[in-house]
Amino acid sequence: MPAYNAAEYIGEAVASILNQTFLNFQLWIIDDGSTDSTREVIEGIDDVRISKIYHNENRGRVAVVNEVVDKIQTEFFTITDADDVSHPVRLEKQIALLDEDKELAMCGTSYSAIDMKGYVIRHMNLQTNYQSIRDAILLQSQFHGPTTVMRIKVIEAFSELYRPYFKDNMADSDLAARIVDQFKAVNLPDRLYFYRILETSLSRRSFTIRFVNLDNVISSLSKQRRAVGVDDLMSNNPDKVNQYLDKLAQTYVTNPSLIYQQAATYYLYWKMDSKAWENMIMAFKLKPFHFRNFFLLIFILVMIGRNGILKMVKPHYRTYFNTLN
Repeated sequence: MPAYNAAEYIGEAVASILNQTFLNFQLWIIDDGSTDSTREVIEGIDDVRISKIYHNENRGRVAVVNEVVDKIQTEFFTITDADDVSHPVRLEKQIALLDEDKELAMCGTSYSAIDMKGYVIRHMNLQTNYQSIRDAILLQSQFHGPTTVMRIKVIEAFSELYRPYFKDNMADSDLAARIVDQFKAVNLPDRLYFYRILETSLSRRSFTIRFVNLDNVISSLSKQRRAVGVDDLMSNNPDKVNQYLDKLAQTYVTNPSLIYQQAATYYLYWKMDSKAWENMIMAFKLKPFHFRNFFLLIFILVMIGRNGILKMVKPHYRTYFNTLN
């Protein structure tokens, strides 16, 4: 569990792991140079299954995870986030499936997105069939990284678990695509993970042209691997990947409001209404007579009103702890 400035939520995240019905595990908590009271919260947690690792400087999730994964000696491992929550039966159900199907290298789950206070924003039901996943992953990621439990052979198969090219965003999606290209991987249909939507996370703070096109990059790299066995990053050609990104970015030159349209839609999807509205206004200012901006403006106004009504009745994630949905 890598953590950076997660003092407000890490206690809740750790408790959800310690309270799993599956008991035989080690939990490595990595404080990645936090400047808030994350370290103090970690110090206050006492359980023989926990190992605590502290860094004085922030190096990023990709770097600190890559540094420790080679030390894993258990048959299975998972990389969970310090501001999320796991359903009590999550590990038990995933490991049972991995034990049952020895060909499986990775098992994820469907999940629910929650707000800062733990109230459910939306449910995310993911593909469960391997062949369907293998086909659909060429369009967009079919796994939510922190839900996944992986077999140790995944570490042995790759020179680096996470690739530094994706150090700012989408490292989990790139890893999942590489696993699916080489091994069998599925999701459980049950929603066993609660993913907290925070405005302070990197993808929420900085919605860039690069970020919005990384799915296309990951898909392109996957197609290369399936065709010839290696991709441009494996061949040490990141410049080719950057050139592909530059080509995708040309669309935004002809329509500078596009990135704000996409950002508005993205934030609206995750019920971050104020940020959706801010980006919609920017798109409208840049292209006030663009028909898409006009219709998107009306759509966002309607959806913000709808979201306001739904906020009054949304359940807390704990209501799902006694059920599987």
